[in-house]
Amino acid sequence: MQQYDYTHPVSTLLTQGDCRKTAKKWPDYVELGLAAEHIPELIRMMTDEELLWADSEGVEVWATIHAWRALGQLRAVEAIKPLLSQLYRIDDEDDDWIGEEFPDVFSLIGPPAIPSLSSYLNTGYGLFAKVCVAGCIQQIGNKYPDARQQCIEILTGRLGNFAKNDPTLNGFLISNLVDLKAVDSLDTVRSAYKSERVDPSILGDIEDVEIELGVRDSRSSPPPEFEWIFDGDNRAPDNTTIIRAETKIGRNEPCPCGSGKKFKKCCLNK
Repeated sequence: MQQYDYTHPVSTLLTQGDCRKTAKKWPDYVELGLAAEHIPELIRMMTDEELLWADSEGVEVWATIHAWRALGQLRAVEAIKPLLSQLYRIDDEDDDWIGEEFPDVFSLIGPPAIPSLSSYLNTGYGLFAKVCVAGCIQQIGNKYPDARQQCIEILTGRLGNFAKNDPTLNGFLISNLVDLKAVDSLDTVRSAYKSERVDPSILGDIEDVEIELGVRDSRSSPPPEFEWIFDGDNRAPDNTTIIRAETKIGRNEPCPCGSGKKFKKCCLNK
């Protein structure tokens, strides 16, 4: 094992190993002896480039993930900006771990993170980084009732820029608002759909949204069809095979990839 300059108990995270084994239930990092005084060192570990690019077969490569989980459990307000500084990796390095786990990390930190998350959502870098941030705001709104309305207003305000937003971002913002049961955002949602600025593959059309929010009992028109163009794992040129989905996968249904997670917690975000 390469020697890394971390003191006990932070150094124990170097040997915790594969995070896939604890993806559904994180360890209690406080039980390892981690406390508020270790936050600066945990931040350094989370952003350590040597660890980020460590041997993919070794245990140390997982330490950065253990570090951000621990920062969440410690409700480390000091970690908000360092955490946000890592979001570029979602778009630039296809880091799915950040997209999957940061909403949980930020929901542990709670409402103190809202102003920074709101700022990133409006001015930050990366489409899917912003999708992740919107998910962070939504989870805080769901977990902290006193912050719910503030989170709804932030997400609705960003959706209000639907003409300039990427349609994919608009789709995820609507999905977040649906999860928050934000019926009062429907006028903005309808305007985004009417302007054809929403990717329908994320949540369907406006009728699907209205059904999800409980303001419509059933569809009055056929459900939309979606065209997907695949070349392996990536979108391909127009002359490749088109696979048309005849039915929409519900956000709360099991993901078709076989992960065992709900669709909204798995491939919907990819």
